[in-house]
Amino acid sequence: MKKIVAIVIVLFVVLVGWLYYVNLTNVDEFRLTGYTIIQKDKVKENEPMYLSYDMQYHGNGKPVIKEIRFIKTDGSFLTADDEALSVTAFIDEKDSTLANTNGAITEEEAKELNLLENYIPVENYQVNKKDLNVVLKVTVRDENYKNNVTAIEIDYELLGSKETKQILISGFVE
Repeated sequence: MKKIVAIVIVLFVVLVGWLYYVNLTNVDEFRLTGYTIIQKDKVKENEPMYLSYDMQYHGNGKPVIKEIRFIKTDGSFLTADDEALSVTAFIDEKDSTLANTNGAITEEEAKELNLLENYIPVENYQVNKKDLNVVLKVTVRDENYKNNVTAIEIDYELLGSKETKQILISGFVE
């Protein structure tokens, strides 16, 4: 009986130690590797522009992105009814809108280049590779808009656990 108790205790200690090790070595994070900004002189009120945010995912497992939100300078989230700005996030699985090759592009240019067909919604998107291209459809609704977005927040699920990562940005218009 003492041997069985000793074996159970040893197995328990090994299991707890392994779980602790996995937790320490599982560095899961999204990193921003490149992005585009709309030049102030290219901003046209109520005309959508597409911006590329190149990211990398580092970690064990394949996260499922639930939502991408944008944090304003006052700490609140950008909402759909915001009077000055509208932003919708997509995933470009074909990486055809990479930030290092293109600047911000108009919706007309995106249509001409057949890019829109490559964009899929971010909700419930499973990240299957290290590199990730997030495309933002940004519509400035107020010609006097001044940058008021300071971070991107990614809500995702990894191994059944809900996670949130924030990435600081300098806004959408320069």
